[in-house]
Amino acid sequence: MKVHAIKEQRESAESFILRAGEFEQQGSSVDEYAVLIEGLRAHFDNYELYFMLGLYYRYRNADQAFLCFENALHYCDEPEDEKVIREAMEDVRDRARVRGTSIVIVSYNDLELCRECLRAIRRYCQTDSYEVIVVDNASTDEEVLRYLREQAENDKHISLIENEKNEGFPRGCNIGLGAANPENDVFFLNNDAVIMPNALFWLKMGLYSDKRNGAAGAVTNCAPSQEVSMESVEPYLKKAAVDESRPLVGLDASVIDISGKHKKEDEGISAEDDGRGAEEKAKCSMQEHRWWRTISLDTALDTAKRYAKDHNVPMWNPIEVRCRLTGFAVLIRREAVEGILLSESASGGHEGNCNETVEKKGMLFDERFTPGYFEDDDLGIRLCLSGWRQILCHNAFIYHHGGSGFTGKNDAMEVGREKFKEKWGFDIWNYTLPEDEKIAALMKAISESDVHEKLYNRVLRILDISAGMGTTLSAIKYQMPDSFTAGITGADVFAGLCKYMADDMIAGDPELVTFPWPEHSFDYILVGDAAAACEKPEQLLGKLKTYLKENGRLLNAVTET
Repeated sequence: MKVHAIKEQRESAESFILRAGEFEQQGSSVDEYAVLIEGLRAHFDNYELYFMLGLYYRYRNADQAFLCFENALHYCDEPEDEKVIREAMEDVRDRARVRGTSIVIVSYNDLELCRECLRAIRRYCQTDSYEVIVVDNASTDEEVLRYLREQAENDKHISLIENEKNEGFPRGCNIGLGAANPENDVFFLNNDAVIMPNALFWLKMGLYSDKRNGAAGAVTNCAPSQEVSMESVEPYLKKAAVDESRPLVGLDASVIDISGKHKKEDEGISAEDDGRGAEEKAKCSMQEHRWWRTISLDTALDTAKRYAKDHNVPMWNPIEVRCRLTGFAVLIRREAVEGILLSESASGGHEGNCNETVEKKGMLFDERFTPGYFEDDDLGIRLCLSGWRQILCHNAFIYHHGGSGFTGKNDAMEVGREKFKEKWGFDIWNYTLPEDEKIAALMKAISESDVHEKLYNRVLRILDISAGMGTTLSAIKYQMPDSFTAGITGADVFAGLCKYMADDMIAGDPELVTFPWPEHSFDYILVGDAAAACEKPEQLLGKLKTYLKENGRLLNAVTET
């Protein structure tokens, strides 16, 4: 999304409210919504605009209407208007099924980040709509423990559980879940993550936008496959007040390696050359490319807040379906939680004393992945198998400082990866990133297509013959919501896992499987490198051509056909 420039003379909130009201009276809902989007982008904290957004949703989605009224109440400072908002909430309460939120934070040292994490929750969450359960994993910093104890003692919304030893991240989350209100949705938030204005609100709006949604994740500055682009952050970073003792590096230096030397992001090295998959390279790059580590924490948070105020706003199409979400900040619907709980034996067991409450209620995270890594990937697979959609909300930005791993467990990521492969029989790193070459080839072909097609915006039908878990097709669907996407994946389990990633998905060898779609029905077929890898590439290409429309095209990411 383009950065919204802040004009010296911008339209007043009252003007947006009046215009939206006029369109509401005329019954022009599209124009009404467009004005509200524009208004909240200019005035992210105006309660009257959120109230009107709630009125827009009241007959469309009672849950989202209730959330909008709740957010209006959060920003409202007029007693008389507060009364009106509460009456509107009561009007939809019998139809709304919005739950409260239990925020589970696993803590280990990091006093400054932990303090900012809790401060932001108080500042940006509607009072009495949440509870916070902090599970401290035996922090060695006494200042952290002292601070957390003070918070739990002085704030009724916060409770603290102190583990006698470091139980690891999956176990810590399970203990927090066991202490949470069983009626609430659960928001797992890292202690080095700081929510931004309206971030949790838009996560909840995304979660409750569709009853199929089981989990909602945020975009951020630091999380593989969920990070916002450097290009979108750069204008805010350039305006940041920089601490002279820690100056910014050149913004065009994309990666800083662990020795402090600068290097280009790719350096011409392919995944095949260095033995790493695309997902692994992305994770390594994100760990090294940390602009927020080159400035003070206050400056980084200020940059993130300014970015969030422009981006945590209404969007026409904010939701992208994913097959897994990074666990630094993930909101899970209570019904989804209850449907995928594990028994102790199913999770691989856990050494040491178990929390009695958690034993009775079951465990959400598989503790075989202790101390951490890949427990969120495992959770994503189980949510998919249980029929729940997972969504990434592009209008919910949360700052994530990012850790350097687990102390004394430098191999934890690779060990977790092997455990995942042992449990599920495949390497998820091969499937969680979209194939940029395919998408680029498709967008280039569309841009070169007949102008008549673009003018009338007809539905494009797209087939990917090596769809994996559907990540590429989901990314295409996010960019072109009106398109029809279909895929062929190599394993039946993938077809089941990615049923929400595309409009249609089948399993099989594209050379052998019978296509269920009519001949001459696709505008574009994404071939990628599948043709080069098959036994009879010419025969496969001939088969695919029979499924193209008259002016359809086969697209090869390497060599266009």
